[in-house]
Amino acid sequence: MNLDEYCNYDATGLAELVSRAEVTAKELAQLAASAVDKVNPELNAVIEVFADRVDDLDASTIAAGPFSGVPFFLKDLGPRLKNRKQEAGSRLMAGYVADYSSFLTEQIERAGLNIIGRTTCPEYGVTGTTESLLTGATGNPWDKDKIAGGSSGGSAAITAAGVVPMCHSNDGGGSTRIPASICGNAGMKHSRGRISYMPEGCDLSFPLFSDGVNTKSVRDLAGFLDAVMGPAPGEPVPWAKPERPYVDEVDRDPDKLRVAMCSERWGPIRIPEHIRNQMHQVARVLEGAGHCVEEATPAIDYEAYMEAFKRIWVIDISAMLDYEAGLMGRALSADTVEPMTLKMYEAGKGATAAERLGISGYLSHVGRQLGAFYENYDVLLTPLMTADTPSLGSPFNLVQDNQSLDEWFEHALQLIPITPLNNFTGTPAMSLPLCEDSTGMPLGAHFMAPIGREDRLFNLAGQLEKIAPWADKRPSIHVASD
Repeated sequence: MNLDEYCNYDATGLAELVSRAEVTAKELAQLAASAVDKVNPELNAVIEVFADRVDDLDASTIAAGPFSGVPFFLKDLGPRLKNRKQEAGSRLMAGYVADYSSFLTEQIERAGLNIIGRTTCPEYGVTGTTESLLTGATGNPWDKDKIAGGSSGGSAAITAAGVVPMCHSNDGGGSTRIPASICGNAGMKHSRGRISYMPEGCDLSFPLFSDGVNTKSVRDLAGFLDAVMGPAPGEPVPWAKPERPYVDEVDRDPDKLRVAMCSERWGPIRIPEHIRNQMHQVARVLEGAGHCVEEATPAIDYEAYMEAFKRIWVIDISAMLDYEAGLMGRALSADTVEPMTLKMYEAGKGATAAERLGISGYLSHVGRQLGAFYENYDVLLTPLMTADTPSLGSPFNLVQDNQSLDEWFEHALQLIPITPLNNFTGTPAMSLPLCEDSTGMPLGAHFMAPIGREDRLFNLAGQLEKIAPWADKRPSIHVASD
């Protein structure tokens, strides 16, 4: 198999080849490593390739799971892999080597995925562009001078460029979905509690965050969640198993859905005309498939919810930085964290337990408001971003030192005002590569559903993938390019 052949398969397809002994896990790992050599000099998306998982791979270490033998990268943030570095895009964590594997990492390995390296992220994943003082800037394979999104920009870039068909990501305010949108992948934020955070915490201590993947295909997106979801032993939060495997939902004919579409404005932010037109094109596809679409937006106090989101964001970042500084024996300063990260730390460190509990209560309040909206609608369609893909060096990276924290948040939330609602309420949402911005760059159509209704999103996504396929759309920087 060569790279041209390799990049035509999704992860499910590669695993099928391995199961039929048409290719080995080692051969796939070597192809992925050669793909890194080909595109990473332009993208700067891969930090490290693990040699012992490529040329020196012991096939007996690959589990017999649904993705057995498929090469896979972990984002350099989130679940840890024993005896491997995880530096979180930060000088504060430079050189850190994990002394244990997280439960999710173990689930990933049980699924048969061969973790062969690490991808870039911004410092602690707290912004929508993957630029850091530790690892530099990650470019977009459609235009290397544009951002790849964040915080899972490295993972999204190598998925779009064909290095691997599926790559780890996580999402605290849109960090799986934003890079999926910008790079032309599929990406999902699941319902709160679907994937375990053990032993680092649980969905009560990390209510905003969810791990996932960027993928080429919807069936990979569903198959990954099927493979890794569920509680760790002793998990203190109840967990409901879905009615059927999510991968089965992808091929089921969906019911006629009541789709609400937000194409005019989101709270105080007006949606530009060219993005509004893209939403209406998606609406026509949905109507052609038999669904009912009408303009509607949840009745939420957007300014109040966003202020609460910003507050819990800085409170939790501040607590995390204190922990990491103690772990590394380093002081928090301009020498160890980036200017805007330090401002977030300062803004959050004076918070009280009462304030944090109050925000947790407000999370539930907004979730109930959104739940009332879904009494009348099955799915909500919105743009994922409200502007064209910015260039690298944009004012919402973390190295900016000439703006206040409020100004920084304003820049970030003008571009991505919608995705945080799902993190705040715990609801699932998915970005599908169905649209373009005014420059021809990819733009995700963003679908939200009620809590626990990933099945509905996979069902609809599978239908849309058949009607408007995207697998053949490739960026200029790609492993199959000359």
